[in-house]
Amino acid sequence: MSLVEVRIHGLAVVDEALVPVGRGFTALTGETGSGKSVCITALRLALGDRVDGDPIRRDRDTAGVSVVFDDVPASLRHRLGELGISADELTTLSREVSRAGRGSCRVNGALVSQAVLRELGEMLAEVTLQGASHRLMQRSRQRDLLDLAAGATALRDELRHAVGEWRAAEATLEEVRRRHAAGANEVDAARHLVAELGSLGMVPGEDEHLAAERLRLRNASALAAASTALRRGAAGDDETPGAADLLAAAVDEAVALSGVDPALDRLAGDATELLDGLRELGSAARAHADAIGLDEGRLLEVEERLDVLARVRRRHGTVEAALEAIEAARELLAAGEDGGSRLAGAETEVISTRARAGELAVQLSERRRQAARRLEREVDAALHLLELPHARLRVVLEQRADPNGVEVGGAFVHCGPAGVDQVELRLATNRGATPAPLDHGPSGGELSRLVLALSACITEAASPLLVLDEVDTGIGGETAARVGDLLAATGAHRQVIAVTHRAEIASRASGHLVVRKRDGDGGVVATVTPTDGDDRLAEIARLMSGRVTVAALARAVELRGEAVETIASGRGPRPGRARTAGR
Repeated sequence: MSLVEVRIHGLAVVDEALVPVGRGFTALTGETGSGKSVCITALRLALGDRVDGDPIRRDRDTAGVSVVFDDVPASLRHRLGELGISADELTTLSREVSRAGRGSCRVNGALVSQAVLRELGEMLAEVTLQGASHRLMQRSRQRDLLDLAAGATALRDELRHAVGEWRAAEATLEEVRRRHAAGANEVDAARHLVAELGSLGMVPGEDEHLAAERLRLRNASALAAASTALRRGAAGDDETPGAADLLAAAVDEAVALSGVDPALDRLAGDATELLDGLRELGSAARAHADAIGLDEGRLLEVEERLDVLARVRRRHGTVEAALEAIEAARELLAAGEDGGSRLAGAETEVISTRARAGELAVQLSERRRQAARRLEREVDAALHLLELPHARLRVVLEQRADPNGVEVGGAFVHCGPAGVDQVELRLATNRGATPAPLDHGPSGGELSRLVLALSACITEAASPLLVLDEVDTGIGGETAARVGDLLAATGAHRQVIAVTHRAEIASRASGHLVVRKRDGDGGVVATVTPTDGDDRLAEIARLMSGRVTVAALARAVELRGEAVETIASGRGPRPGRARTAGR
């Protein structure tokens, strides 16, 4: 999966921009205040995030952004299907905001709520703001990352299905127990209901059909008279000619003049067609009149049956509700007759399905524990490369006691669709510090590097886009080069866009976007353009010295050469072993 392009109009300092994005690692650079943050804001808007302040350009009333992805994950295609949205070859998320407060969100052209846009956006991309990854704060996301590292997503899917069967078996057992424990009064009421209504032989919609039949029987004489009148008008009778007879005589006169006047010939043809229709109408009306009979006996039967059904409706509301009550009563009586065997069978099914869920949960928990220790080592090593030499990641797995749960190690613990483990990532960045939860201890810059380290150590088949804002905060020199190498390595299996001010990082990117600003009629205007070749070298040189000098250009050439050599030789940081083939 990859982001293909971003379209922006009327957003902050950007008037109109079409930004093509390549695969791998893309660096986003530009002078301070040029509008790099606007590109991040545009992505966040299109992905359904909430954006503070007024993002609309000063000379516009509305602003909009759209992003196009290709080869999106199967999970997202499935979700689009659930939402009734067509899953095209390309997936487009777009959003428009207005000063008047109105706005719209669309996915492949279909209107959606902002909540749905955000849900789909989280399936496609992870955006950090000055290092603060809101997605990484979520415990469910932390658990998902560990399962990816363990290569256990398929096992977790199997467990989710097993837990679903277990819960369904428990619901069945509860219902069987309820019916089995029904008191004598409830059983007697069910038996009386079946005896009273079961013999009536009611069918759904019977009262509506009978009401229509009663209406016809009550009006039989009028119906027969109306049918006879239609017959006489169309075909006549022994005493009075009908319309067909009169029209037939007129047609004969016209046919006698055939060939004299083409217009009259056409009229004669039309009259002949009408004549056929009148004769058919007369015949059908005769047959209908003959079929209508005043059946007093049948009318009495219908009236009596409708009286019975009316009493049923007064008690149960509708005939259909009465039929449902009869079925429920029969099931209750059947449960009472065969309650013992049904109860035993339901209890056995619960025991069996719970044991299966427990077996899978134990397997998943063990896979997680093994992967947690491996992931800790590999992420620690990556964090040390990122100038956090004392950083320590700890993956904490906890279980909650539950007497109605599954057995793990001799104790009964709670088991949900994701297993028995509550997973939490904790990080310490200073020597001797205790690893703390991610939403309490680490700074934004430290979280940014943790996101990068995790991305380098875990391969996701779903490969959401990773966007890092100010990834180079507080680093420089050789460390910046190592960050660039790690971003390039991550870009080999996950699309990465990083805002950076460091030449060492930008030189390692496979693609390079530059934000530039200029004065326009409506104020400052920013543009975003891909750069390559000599222009890219000039931008890398500017990042080093603030202007393009001979010495800076020479160093830019060296940096690009180092990047190419590192990638070709494979000496740079590599994603860790904690990888999986995907979801």
